[in-house]
Amino acid sequence: MDLPPFPENRPRGRIEGNLKFKKDLEGEIVFNHKERKFCVIRGEENYGQYDSMVEAYFVKKTLMEHDWDRACLIQNRKIREDIFLNQKVKSSKPQLPKYCPQCGNRVKEEDKICKICGIKLTGK
Repeated sequence: MDLPPFPENRPRGRIEGNLKFKKDLEGEIVFNHKERKFCVIRGEENYGQYDSMVEAYFVKKTLMEHDWDRACLIQNRKIREDIFLNQKVKSSKPQLPKYCPQCGNRVKEEDKICKICGIKLTGK
């Protein structure tokens, strides 16, 4: 059996190039450890500090859509409201699954008899 021809020579290791150009174009999100906030940075410009990574990502996304114009950051209030309104509300007490007292099998709330051992569950 013949093997297919090997591709032409390629450079080994990391490809050398101007990687800073890509960062300047797209910008980056950096964590500021002193203030514990996320910063959106493009080149030398800082576009603000945000509490969550999600918020910083949405700000960076809107900036990229508007060609890095600071005037589009007025919409940031709307983004912040969307993030907090879409979060699930955590209940005050956790819902634990109920178990059969005899065999330890997980039992649904509507069950009156354990399916494994057949005993009547109390309190129902």
